Amino acid sequence: MRGARQIDFPDDFWIPIPLDTNNITSLSPYLVPQDHLGSKALFYSMSAFMFFLFVAGTIINTLTIACTIQYKKLRSHLNYILVNLAVANLLVASVGSFTCFYCFAFR
Repeated sequence: MRGARQIDFPDDFWIPIPLDTNNITSLSPYLVPQDHLGSKALFYSMSAFMFFLFVAGTIINTLTIACTIQYKKLRSHLNYILVNLAVANLLVASVGSFTCFYCFAFR
């Protein structure tokens, strides 16, 4: 390259992958802990929030589906759309939120 200049990094600059290799593109940055992204308190608070979303989303969507099944007056076309959204949201809340909770809690 023409005019390539040396970059001076500060003393506390940290790269999470080992640089003693000839081919740095073969290494994945996800093979090492991502401690530089945030503190443990941040990950634990995100874990608590995702657990809250898991519990609240599961309870509310289950109640929506159960009430629509139990009461015949709620069986209208518009409420079937609402139940369809509740089923989809129940799957997202129970699978996605719990997976994020597990990843944040035990990173």
